[in-house]
Amino acid sequence: MARSTWLLPAFALLTAVAMGSPLRAGNLGDAVSPSTAEQLQFAKALKQMGAIFYGAWWCTHCFHQKNLFGTEAGRELPYVECDKDDAGRERCKKAGIKAFPTWTLGEKRSEGVMKLKELKVWAGL
Repeated sequence: MARSTWLLPAFALLTAVAMGSPLRAGNLGDAVSPSTAEQLQFAKALKQMGAIFYGAWWCTHCFHQKNLFGTEAGRELPYVECDKDDAGRERCKKAGIKAFPTWTLGEKRSEGVMKLKELKVWAGL
């Protein structure tokens, strides 16, 4: 396994343990810090308006993007996994996904991690 693939998730896990954050069993790539009410509301608004976050379970940038939302909101994101099974790979291929993370909203597309403020402006919220 490449160092860059596991370094960020491992660092986040160690940071959570050191800070006394409760760890819950979750999926590989889940955010590790709790969400605020604002983060949760924002994730739900993105889903409701039809935004889609395309990523891959091994993508450290996707992990970083999810961590900007926190655990609970990260699970609410309109996320499409592009590399766990054939159905996901096909969906991402049809959507023309070439980089992770990629956000789409209607005809809008943005590649790369966006801070929450940037994402709000991009989404028109």
